[in-house]
Amino acid sequence: MGRKLYFIFIFLFIAFQSVKAQDSLLAALKKEATSIGQKQFATFKSTRLINAQTSETTSAGSLDFRVAHRFGDFLSYHGSSEGGFHTFYGLDDPNFDIRIAFEYGITDRLMVGISRSKQDENLEGLVKFRLLEQRIDGKIPVSITLFASTAYTPKLDSLLSSLPTADRFTHTAQVIIARKFSSTLSLEVIPSLVHRNLITNRFDKNEIYSIGGGGRWKLTKSFNLIADYFYNFRTPAMDGLYYAPLGAGVEIETGGHVFSLMFTNAQYIIEPEFIANTTQSWAQNGWKFCFNISRTFSFKKNKE
Repeated sequence: MGRKLYFIFIFLFIAFQSVKAQDSLLAALKKEATSIGQKQFATFKSTRLINAQTSETTSAGSLDFRVAHRFGDFLSYHGSSEGGFHTFYGLDDPNFDIRIAFEYGITDRLMVGISRSKQDENLEGLVKFRLLEQRIDGKIPVSITLFASTAYTPKLDSLLSSLPTADRFTHTAQVIIARKFSSTLSLEVIPSLVHRNLITNRFDKNEIYSIGGGGRWKLTKSFNLIADYFYNFRTPAMDGLYYAPLGAGVEIETGGHVFSLMFTNAQYIIEPEFIANTTQSWAQNGWKFCFNISRTFSFKKNKE
């Protein structure tokens, strides 16, 4: 009798382990099936890092209201030693850029926007389209987003007042290639072209080709480190007159808001300005405190 109970116990144990293994296999297969074709979510938290665009677009039916501000030099005042505490580390200097923008998601992959900047009173129209979206199963390893913008300056001064309308336009085209490597790390590369209808230096060119890069390192659910950089391919005659834009800072998410607090040597905000016209260097204390604020409003109809 004892031997029969022993064999019954062994049989039940093997059957239990078999069912358990089958359940684990089914769970794994279900998880794999779920991940097939599933898009990678939230490669970045916002449509911008510091200066650079990201691969993200505003979701369908949502309006993103954005405010960006560049203050004066943190430790100097326009290259002199009169900055620092005397200009409250750049906060007293009103001579740099401010931008107010509205970006609207027509679909989850297509976004349009308008903005106005203090620099040259630039009026900007932009469009952004997510061409490819990274997949969790790795079949599409990167996201590719196309970005284009046109800016027009209505400013009237001694240089611009006599310009024909066509010379007041600048254009930008970018391909944003991004990958979310893990839940904490996202990186992107941004080949860019800026075209200016008017240039004031005969050694310069109307087109500027550049390659940008940026990244986000997630520290907590709502706190990230961010950085971006653009290298411009210009003529040697422009060396020492213009510098590569570099920025680093932190990103804080609080519900519908995203706050970015950072430092950069770029005194301007929109692409044709900060890519083409950054005239200050980090090595010469040309970096400044700045912030971006994003607030998203949803206009999606609730399904009953």
